[in-house]
Amino acid sequence: MKIFSKIKIIGLVLIMIGFASCETETAEQTPSKIISPNDKPAVTLTTDFSGTAMEGETIVYTITFSKPLERAVTFTPSIVGGTADSDDYEELSSVTMQPYTTEVAFPIVLNSDYLIESTETLDIQLEILGIAEKNLVLPDTVIPAINISFDNYVDTTLLTINFAWDNDLDMDMLTYSDTATYPETLWGTGGAGSGNPEIDHSIWLDDPTGDYYVTILDWWEGVDFNYTFTVLHPNGTVETFSGTFDGTNYPYESFVGPTSWGNPNAYKILKVVNDGTSFVVTAL
Repeated sequence: MKIFSKIKIIGLVLIMIGFASCETETAEQTPSKIISPNDKPAVTLTTDFSGTAMEGETIVYTITFSKPLERAVTFTPSIVGGTADSDDYEELSSVTMQPYTTEVAFPIVLNSDYLIESTETLDIQLEILGIAEKNLVLPDTVIPAINISFDNYVDTTLLTINFAWDNDLDMDMLTYSDTATYPETLWGTGGAGSGNPEIDHSIWLDDPTGDYYVTILDWWEGVDFNYTFTVLHPNGTVETFSGTFDGTNYPYESFVGPTSWGNPNAYKILKVVNDGTSFVVTAL
């Protein structure tokens, strides 16, 4: 009986030692780290550009992560507002933050269309569209909208002329030189295309000094129409000249148009005086 009791006591001691050993091992184990959303990178959007842009410029924004990721994240742009047309800028493309990097550039290319317009605006929103990719950055990340204002491209070497009219016919303008060097000479045919407005930049500051004329061609339509000439000077000044073209009485002085075009009359509408440093434009 005593031997049996000793065996029971020894067994109980061993069991208690086992429990103590398990508790010690459990206490020494390191618990798994809880993943916090604060460990995900913050997203910021910056640019060196400020003020009002000009057609022809490229504006670069930089997307920055506060820490790199092991996976790529794509940012997709969309137009959310503004007065600019799709012809005023190059098509916007998505950009991708590559793994183990923290910066990616997002360029915006503004086109030069030589249309003389008021200040235009463009509002762009960048977004992470992929659900899995959204979960890689801080929750509730909102990228601020990009708001750009831009003005006409100003060519400091010449006079930019826009000719617009209010009927469906194809009207044209030509420019003529009447200087001592080139009297009564056809000077520019760039404003004789298929557009409305037509655009001309044939009169340059380094052309011979003297008088130049902006004309409307007579295509024997025999109609009256309202017209507007908008002129952009090399210093950025804009002038507008509006009137009604009398297609019946033709109360204008004229040049003889190109022979290859059938000798249409080119009626003088604006006079441009070039002194080599600036232009003075008047309506006739």
